[in-house]
Amino acid sequence: MSDSGEISAERLKTVLRAEQALGTDIVGELPHTDMTDLSSGEERIVEMPVSVFSFGGAAARFPLFKLSLIVILGGAMFVFDYTSIEREMPSVPLSEQTYHAAAGEPKTGEEELLIAVDSGAVAVPAVTGSGEVSLSTFPVLEETRGDNKAGVFLTARSIADEDYLLHTIDELLAASGSALVFDVKGGHVFFHSAAPMANEIGLVKSLYELPAILALAKEKGLYTIGRFVAIRDGAFTAKMPQTPIKHPRTGRALSHEWIDPANETAIAYNMEILCEIAGMGIDEINLDYIRFSTEDFGELKVFSGKEKADRVETFIRAARETIDRCGPRTKLGLSTFAILGWQYDINVETLGQDVARFAPLVDIISPMAYPATFSPHAYYDPRTDSGSRMYFLVHRTLTGYQELLGPEHSKKLRPWIQGYGVTKKNMEDQMKAVFDAGLCGFTVWSANNAYGPTYAAMKSDTARPERCRS
Repeated sequence: MSDSGEISAERLKTVLRAEQALGTDIVGELPHTDMTDLSSGEERIVEMPVSVFSFGGAAARFPLFKLSLIVILGGAMFVFDYTSIEREMPSVPLSEQTYHAAAGEPKTGEEELLIAVDSGAVAVPAVTGSGEVSLSTFPVLEETRGDNKAGVFLTARSIADEDYLLHTIDELLAASGSALVFDVKGGHVFFHSAAPMANEIGLVKSLYELPAILALAKEKGLYTIGRFVAIRDGAFTAKMPQTPIKHPRTGRALSHEWIDPANETAIAYNMEILCEIAGMGIDEINLDYIRFSTEDFGELKVFSGKEKADRVETFIRAARETIDRCGPRTKLGLSTFAILGWQYDINVETLGQDVARFAPLVDIISPMAYPATFSPHAYYDPRTDSGSRMYFLVHRTLTGYQELLGPEHSKKLRPWIQGYGVTKKNMEDQMKAVFDAGLCGFTVWSANNAYGPTYAAMKSDTARPERCRS
């Protein structure tokens, strides 16, 4: 496919080879394209920086639709979405579009070449000595959703046990599961890591090779979620006693096993690990224990809820920036207390987990909606509340979160549900509560990784809405 047009040789003295589209949720790798220096007639391969403006993907955090325009300007490539202007520029097949440089020299002296693409492909140009622009089209990767995934959690030792891992994957796929959650960091880094500080202070356990796990999951079509224990980190605070949260006046440590989430050393340590994980191509990193301690609540009253949230937000912002820099296709998620969907202000005061404030910074929000964590004689009254206790507590938690977050950020909800001490019926009730709340995805928590009732409920699932089956 090609179109001819008048192209100034002076303006196209240096042309490009697109090595790779940069990490965003929707843009994949652009294959190599040879182009020609029109001033000499010789082919030259020139590296060129590419910037992607996805208006809602991981890089720019704005609402994202479909890729539709590439602008080459001043030795750099910029990729834009044009859904917002499609009324002025109706989509037409690539074969019917004309590609040529704009007439006349730009006043800035910068090269400019506009390449339009359809919603499913990128057109990469090759310029011949005669001035003809030859275009090759390559598929664009659509955004991978995280909110509609259904999966189970494995400890680091379970993920390192090859037989157990393969058995879990077989069971999960047979039950139409689509996600695997596993520990990447707790008190130690659990995979073979090159993170400098973690190695220097002896906190790398190297139980498994993360790239191998990610490759296996990708081969099986599973979405990967790394559980990253964030602020509760007694192993690190023991090695680095300057990092726990301290009294603002006396400097006395208040939570010995919890870092100050705004401490620069603690942030640097965690960001080195996060960068490595995101750079390996994991689909999502879920920050757990992303809050202040409840056990030390009395000591921590010297901080207001806002002051706690300020510190937690410092950590989350660092994580967001690190992931966007090191692996922009990786999503960032938070595990949060279920009770926030019931009683917000008083619990934010304790936890500093201001999820409504943090929501714009993350891609996935996972309330830990475990019915067992609710007082057995409170929150549910069978005389007035609909459905079973399992159903009601999950459903009410999620609808409370939806009211809290509003329609824009409620789309990010993918709760944890309880996989321990349950029957098949318990699991069916919890899953139905998720679907009845208008959501599609969930992850199941069982500390001992026993999921018999979960798999049985997923296999027999008849309540899953059609909207959730894609």
